[in-house]
Amino acid sequence: MPARPRRPIPPPEKLTVADIIHIILAVLMVPLGLIILFRNATTMRTITGWLVGAAFVGFGVYRLYLTIVRYRMLLQRRK
Repeated sequence: MPARPRRPIPPPEKLTVADIIHIILAVLMVPLGLIILFRNATTMRTITGWLVGAAFVGFGVYRLYLTIVRYRMLLQRRK
C-alpha cells in the first residue's frame, strides 16, 4: 500500500487560549527535562530517568519549534 502524501498544516487563524497553554507547557517541559537529566546524572542513574528526561526535553523543543513555524505562518498570512 503506497504511503499517503502529507498534507501541509494550514496556518492558524488566530492565537487561542489553548495555544497559549500549549506554549507555556512546552516552555516548562524543557527545564523540567533538564532537571530530571541533571538529577539522574548526579544521584540515581536509571534508564527510566534518562528516557523521561530526554523525552521531556525532546518533546518540549519539538513543541516550541512547531509554535515558531506555525506563528510565522500566521504573521505572513496577516500581511
